[in-house]
Amino acid sequence: MPTQDDIQELIDNTIKQWVDNYNGTGVNGRKFISKTDETKYIFIPAAGNYDDGSVNGVGIYGLVWSSSLYTLSTHNAWNLYLFMGDCRMYDGYRYFGRSIRPVTD
Repeated sequence: MPTQDDIQELIDNTIKQWVDNYNGTGVNGRKFISKTDETKYIFIPAAGNYDDGSVNGVGIYGLVWSSSLYTLSTHNAWNLYLFMGDCRMYDGYRYFGRSIRPVTD
């Protein structure tokens, strides 16, 4: 899982573009495009959020967990919050169901 620093690096060092119907799949989300090589990017779907027995916000927003706990409360962890208007770092309760994006060195 990415760390808080990994997520911040993704936010700071990419061109962010909202995409409807990614490659004809019907999936909305955000492309994070390298500023140095625009042929390199990752796509993160707007997979919504699982809370209290249901999934909300599919196609509208997405949240990706980091492995970094929020320093003011260990009940929270840092997330990448992405939606049509923007994306940012967000701290959220750890009991919510959110997407996980694997990373490698």
